[in-house]
Amino acid sequence: MKHSLLIDELSTVQVQHLLKEGWDTVIVPLGAIEQHGPALPLCVDNVHGVETALRAARLLGKTLVGPVVTLGYSQEHVRFAGTVSLSQATLAAILHDVAESHARSGFRFVYFWLGHGGNNSVLQEVLPRLQAKWPGCYVTGIRDLARYVSQTWDKVPLEAGIVLSASGSHAGEFETSMMLAARPALVRMNAAEQGNVAPFESIVETMMSVGIDAVSANGVLGDQRPANAQRGQFYLDTLARYLAADLGSIRTRIEEGISE
Repeated sequence: MKHSLLIDELSTVQVQHLLKEGWDTVIVPLGAIEQHGPALPLCVDNVHGVETALRAARLLGKTLVGPVVTLGYSQEHVRFAGTVSLSQATLAAILHDVAESHARSGFRFVYFWLGHGGNNSVLQEVLPRLQAKWPGCYVTGIRDLARYVSQTWDKVPLEAGIVLSASGSHAGEFETSMMLAARPALVRMNAAEQGNVAPFESIVETMMSVGIDAVSANGVLGDQRPANAQRGQFYLDTLARYLAADLGSIRTRIEEGISE
């Protein structure tokens, strides 16, 4: 029987049936509601977080997705209208409660996936406390953000012929292309702009301590204008393959009794 991979689109009876059939893994995307420049909606991180998780779930098999945690830690964006940021303490509490809920349902593996990199510090803080808190359920997630970025965001644009200064680290070609692939109706390409194209390492300290507006007046790190949907599909598939490989490896190691 064909069914949605999104937990919130299933009935409780369907979820219980799938658990009995061995659908024991859930991917929880961690997103945000924050500015993404003039061309993109506030929900970008939620959209590509869910879309990549869905594609990974299809690759893995017997894996469900969500619900996405739609609000995140976005303090560097708060001077832009519409941005909603949680405190780190609130986000940490939400991650605990989400993991507990999935453990209570009967899932054996809960994997937190970063749709928004700003949630990483909170995720890394809470994972050691959550991973074995509930008997029969292993809570994990993406562990090495730098490795993930180097193998995806800093690699695949070059393979697609896009320089990293344009693909960007926030709201640039990379994210704009993914949105054109996943939710084109939400993209305003007639409003697309170039932002700050300086190397991320040269601006990150100011951005995180003062705010992204201190380094980019329009909130873009990169250039939205070269984006297209075909590259967006390539990007989404690449992120999904990374997620599937990472989660698959963790699941295998835990089932073989090897700690992470």
